[in-house]
Amino acid sequence: MTSSYIGEDGGWLPSSVPYKVRAGVLLTLLGLHIIYAIAILVLFIMKAKDRHSGLAQRSVALVMFQTVALFFVGSAGLISTSIPRWPCFLRLWLINVGDALLFASIAARAIQHIVISNVHALTNKIASNNYSGFKGMAQQQQNINSAYLTHTTRPMRSASQSSIFSSGGGFDLETNRLHTSGALGRSTTAGRNEKKNTLELPNSMQGDNDMHMQSGADIRLYRKLKRYTRLQRYVTDKALSLFLLGHIVAMAILSLVTNIVDDQFSLRPLSLSCTMMWGFLPVVGVDGFYVVFVLPILLIKCWSQKDAFGIRNDLLISIIVGTICLIMTIVWETALYEVAAQWSGWFFSWICAIILHTTSLALPLWSAIRHSRDVLNRMHGADALAPAGMNGSSMAAVIANAAGAADIGRRAEFNGILGDPYEYRFFCDFAASCFCSEMTAFIDEYQSLKSLTVIALGSEDIWREDADQLDPGYMSRMANNIDSGMGFLALANRDHPNAKALRLQTPPTVCILDTARAVYPQYDLSEITPFPVASMDKLVAMFSVFVNSNSYTAVSLPSAMVLRIRERLGRSQLTLTIFDEIKDEVLNMLYFDVFTRYARKK
Repeated sequence: MTSSYIGEDGGWLPSSVPYKVRAGVLLTLLGLHIIYAIAILVLFIMKAKDRHSGLAQRSVALVMFQTVALFFVGSAGLISTSIPRWPCFLRLWLINVGDALLFASIAARAIQHIVISNVHALTNKIASNNYSGFKGMAQQQQNINSAYLTHTTRPMRSASQSSIFSSGGGFDLETNRLHTSGALGRSTTAGRNEKKNTLELPNSMQGDNDMHMQSGADIRLYRKLKRYTRLQRYVTDKALSLFLLGHIVAMAILSLVTNIVDDQFSLRPLSLSCTMMWGFLPVVGVDGFYVVFVLPILLIKCWSQKDAFGIRNDLLISIIVGTICLIMTIVWETALYEVAAQWSGWFFSWICAIILHTTSLALPLWSAIRHSRDVLNRMHGADALAPAGMNGSSMAAVIANAAGAADIGRRAEFNGILGDPYEYRFFCDFAASCFCSEMTAFIDEYQSLKSLTVIALGSEDIWREDADQLDPGYMSRMANNIDSGMGFLALANRDHPNAKALRLQTPPTVCILDTARAVYPQYDLSEITPFPVASMDKLVAMFSVFVNSNSYTAVSLPSAMVLRIRERLGRSQLTLTIFDEIKDEVLNMLYFDVFTRYARKK
């Protein structure tokens, strides 16, 4: 009886009941698959615009390429299984472009994840050591001209007095240069050109020899970070998108040539019957190269990476499932030909597509929606408690309202972490897994700047009237002896009457000005008090590393805030409060985003 359903090629006849049932069920799945894939992708793209979702860390562009590839592969698999006889040229195009693009996009995402994860992990390791991770940048600016000292702060300086720079100076945020046409310009020799009349900060951490490392391991760690930092330019979304577009163009040309030279895939006459033979060998070779050589290496590299978004797990599943489904398809279509005549091995392509759609888009989308909801609930609660006359959306307002907010317990827990160096390092490790190491590194450097500034303000030589007679290298030597341990301010000058055995622990929530006022109540320190000269190298380095938009470690700041800071720099208003707005913004982002994930994971 069953033999009447089977044709000469071993497959079910189109008029048979099994054929019709299979076609009806699988074509219905195809329609649902199309709706599912498009709906999830659209929601993913829309939600990725939410800065609190964390989907942007997955590289929306690369995920889109992978989704298109899965759509091609899954559709070809379902159609081939439900209706064995359909245009072979279309099957060839879908399989060639889809398969090559799928494995290439998985590899591109894995490479990008490896590089970015290592950059953040190494940045965190360097920042967690007993030296500043970005100290090398500041140390390359050690030759401070003594003329600077005549423009530094003095005891009881009034608000009407001039800033640290004379007119014409200022820090150029775009060129990373501290213009010194005033103080430094007067001390330069005749004939010195304009380029040499600036203190120019080199591009992201140049020169190992200038780093004062504690051991050979520190130097290797720094060099490894430099290597991965250089690789970032090759793993940007733009660079990898061009890489994937190259695969699409190459496979399109290959498919067109196959249509011309192979009658089995010709358009005229239209071929409806084709086997997994010559026409598919090139794409099988490309897939085999990725499966045998590229993906195993990336699998090993990804295995040790940690991230808070599940990207590593997503990539591991993609590599393993993609490899298994490819092998099953080839074996099914070649070794199990009789079974494949009734149920195509291309069905495994659809299984691969639906699994990867779910793990790469649907599950991350659901997690992002939940996280965004938690963050927005906290932010709205803080806004509702903002005092009258204060902008509730500002960072200062949110922090000021923490004591009266409904989540006071969590805010207190967050502040406790900031004040506990031991637990703070665990939090920094988790922040690195959230790809936010630049935020914790900024907090570390802010604390180091606070320590350096308070010590400099307490130095007798800082306040001397004959400061231009000092050794130009004095301030640099003092800066090099500062311990940048987070949160602890050890005043080096024990001879100062107010500095006897004084050890002050202030968390990042306490600004530099408030700390300095507490230590030196005899000084007239205010919001317009400029930084002392000893702090200028670190100050310039921090602007270059964390504020400059061209830096790979730039903190994501609102454009309005960057504009305000740029204006202050242009006016040479390098006061003790210039970093406060950035610091509050960073703490707010760490609390609402990173700490929310950290608390949930704990």
